[in-house]
Amino acid sequence: MRSPHALRIALSVLAAILATGTLVASARAQAPAPPGPARVAAIEATAPLQDHSEASIKAAIKVAAATAVRGALAMGLSRIQFLQAFVHTDMVSVQILATDTEAGGERGEPDPDSGAGPPPKVEL
Repeated sequence: MRSPHALRIALSVLAAILATGTLVASARAQAPAPPGPARVAAIEATAPLQDHSEASIKAAIKVAAATAVRGALAMGLSRIQFLQAFVHTDMVSVQILATDTEAGGERGEPDPDSGAGPPPKVEL
C-alpha cells in the first residue's frame, strides 16, 4: 500500500535530483560511442526501507537511484532519464531509462554551437 505522503516524498527527492542536474557528468568524459545502433535499457533498482519516515524514504531513494545509475554506467549508457519511484511496504524502487545517445538521437558530444554543455555533477 502506498501512502500519498510517501509518494510525495519520493517524487520530491527525484525532482531535487533532476533539478540539480543529471548523474552522468563523469560518464560524459568517456570517449564517444562508436557509430552503430543505439542501446537502451530500462533499469529498476530497489533499496530496503526501514520505516515510512521522510528521512528513511529519502535515504532509500538515493541508494536505489545511485544503484540504477551505476548499472547504466556499467553498461556504457551515459544518458539517464528518471521515470518513476515507488514506495512499497518494506522497500522503495526507482525506475530509469538509460541510453547511449543524446536527446536528439545523436551519439557523442553535443554540438558546440547549440550552447549545451555537460550537465553538472550531482552528489548522492
